[in-house]
Amino acid sequence: MSTREQKIVKVGIVGIFMNVTLVVIKGTIGLLSGSIAILLDALNNLTDILSALVTVIGAKLASRAPDKNHPYGHGRLEDVSAFLVGLIILAAGVGAVVEAAPKILNSTPADYSPLSLIFIALAVVTKFVFSRYAEKAGKTLDSSSLVATGADAFFDSLLSLSTLVAALVSLFFSIHIEGFVGVIIGAFIIKTSIEILSETIKSLVGLRASGELTQKIKQTIRRFPEVDGVYDLMIHNYGPVELFGSVHIQVEDKMTAKEIHRLTRDISLKVYEKYGVILTVGIYAKNTSLKEFSNIRTALDRFMKSHPEVLQVHGFYADKSTKTVAFDLVLDFSCQNKEKLRDTLVSDLSKNYPGYKYQVTLDLDASD
Repeated sequence: MSTREQKIVKVGIVGIFMNVTLVVIKGTIGLLSGSIAILLDALNNLTDILSALVTVIGAKLASRAPDKNHPYGHGRLEDVSAFLVGLIILAAGVGAVVEAAPKILNSTPADYSPLSLIFIALAVVTKFVFSRYAEKAGKTLDSSSLVATGADAFFDSLLSLSTLVAALVSLFFSIHIEGFVGVIIGAFIIKTSIEILSETIKSLVGLRASGELTQKIKQTIRRFPEVDGVYDLMIHNYGPVELFGSVHIQVEDKMTAKEIHRLTRDISLKVYEKYGVILTVGIYAKNTSLKEFSNIRTALDRFMKSHPEVLQVHGFYADKSTKTVAFDLVLDFSCQNKEKLRDTLVSDLSKNYPGYKYQVTLDLDASD
């Protein structure tokens, strides 16, 4: 078991024991006092036990080694477990609203003892402390399921606080607001669950890589003196600690295969050591002669300036022996007709600079 997995499992086990204790205490108080709010609070803690179990199981499954069918590992199962936690939280929120709403019109006075109120107050503090603990651990370990658990625990502490406030209002003012409190807190729980579900779905579908990470990787690669440019960096996330990527670097066309081999190996090793990304490095060759092709390069710059959807032109290489000019166009995602734009450019170049074959690769703005 990895250190990261051990820490996630530890937080999950702490959550399980804490919630079992709270279910017993709150359930007893709710039954003795006849408080629907406290019983709903106990029910919510019962769903938290299931959430913690899902987190622990998800962490263990996600840490399994890659296999033939899953060569990139099982890290995305953490997102799946976070999604399940979101569903559990959603069910708890809907259940709270359904149970509490009828009590707004048909409230029954509850009988609270001073000892029961003390226990509820302790539950508020306990849940709040655990929520900070789980959220901090989740951010440190980059665990979406722990972050979701921390958010759930925070709203649980608010729920417990609301039941305490409702009890005090009932005790001192004989005003019964448990139904209202249950509906409001249930609505907040539903909102939190929707946010968690939304984030996990985005992660499972695939998000743009962190701009901070991609900029740091590019800066690291640019420090190699042989590198003239860094392009097409893409990072694929297969879990919080399973990162794979690819990049193109531009080097002078006079470099030998041996020199390129050493350079790409050194870059891959440096990026992995610093950022934990397994990087594949491709090559663009830079013309070190053939200055007569500078007019075509200038025409490409003019085209880019007149078409704002063209973000960058790179990978330019002209081969005089084969009469071939190759380059990449990086296009904004708003570009509606990429092929038409490419064809227009090729047509203009062929008209103004005939006798060459133009090979244009369309790229998307995949990273900052």
